[in-house]
Amino acid sequence: MAGCTSTRAKHEVSNLQPVLDSLRRVYAPDKRVKLWVSSLTGNDLRLWVEDPKAFEEVKAVLKKRFPTIKADLEWLPEKNRTQPVSGLINNSVANLRTMPKHSAELATQALLGTPVRVFKKQGEWYLVQTPNRYIAWVDSAALVTLNKQQLAAYKSLKKVVFKPVCGFSYAEPDDQSQTVSDLVMGCLLPVSLAKNGFYKVNYPDGREAWVKQNEVMNFSKLAGTIPDGQQLVETAKKFLGFPYLWGGTSVKAVDCSGFTSTIYYMNGLLLQRDASQQTKYGKEITTSYSSEKLLPGDLLFFGRPASKTHAERVTHVAMCIGGGRFIHASGKVRINSIDSTAPDFIKSYVPRFVRAVRVKGFVDGKGIEKLSENSFYKAIFKE
Repeated sequence: MAGCTSTRAKHEVSNLQPVLDSLRRVYAPDKRVKLWVSSLTGNDLRLWVEDPKAFEEVKAVLKKRFPTIKADLEWLPEKNRTQPVSGLINNSVANLRTMPKHSAELATQALLGTPVRVFKKQGEWYLVQTPNRYIAWVDSAALVTLNKQQLAAYKSLKKVVFKPVCGFSYAEPDDQSQTVSDLVMGCLLPVSLAKNGFYKVNYPDGREAWVKQNEVMNFSKLAGTIPDGQQLVETAKKFLGFPYLWGGTSVKAVDCSGFTSTIYYMNGLLLQRDASQQTKYGKEITTSYSSEKLLPGDLLFFGRPASKTHAERVTHVAMCIGGGRFIHASGKVRINSIDSTAPDFIKSYVPRFVRAVRVKGFVDGKGIEKLSENSFYKAIFKE
């Protein structure tokens, strides 16, 4: 009898993974933006999901078809399920990783004041989701959690965005006083007082500091910005020479899609995190490696074009700056040309070109969102 039970259990385990894979494709086709964390060891299953329908269906399938499986199922978030935002980034730049440990791969970054949804705490790490729905782990020192009352109080405050590439906040309204922290382009802070050309600001963890009034702008202005081609180019050129970092989305170091998403963020639009996601939204302009139809701000995607034997694979993105030239993060942020006669032309990019996409004017509320209409920023922003 014991042998029969053991055989049945092994049979269930071998058949469960394909079933889980099938359900994941339905409820979390892209695990970068939809929570589905699973592990199957022996007949022990651990599964975290955010979709209540997925949670109930997995439960039903396990009960009916896999009764010997020992399942630890969690429907996340653990707390504040109805809150779109339950945390704020507390460092100028926070590193978000693929696993809850500092040695894990860098998945993305988030700037000071970025609103996030907190799914779960594990040790000193939080599993969070950023405004463009990217899911990753952040250490507790870089995050402050919010309950419903704290979120409401935070939303009522006027907020400003740091404009320079980098700078500091100060202990007093004096740039010769002790620095409180560094700041980078895009950091977001609430204001409580103005004095001597400075604003008094408050960090998520309660620290108070002062920033120069001429170095910040109202978040309401940024959230209402309509991107202009020349302004996009000017923002992008501020990054010239900055180093490349896989997972980087800040001026401290960027990867290709972190660069383009930051350019657009500082011009009022929120893009998806990765190049393979960004290429799916907006209007396709051309699949020919030519500058004829391109405008400043158009995104150029590279990788492996689709063929009879291979599916398309997008691995790199750049932004057109006009005159047959584009700016991108490759080794460092630099400018290259589409013109084969130009000295900064890269021949190897020609067969890798997939398409050009126009973002300006094609807000869809999904892959391209106005900051003022994004559910995460709406939760912390009062017009």
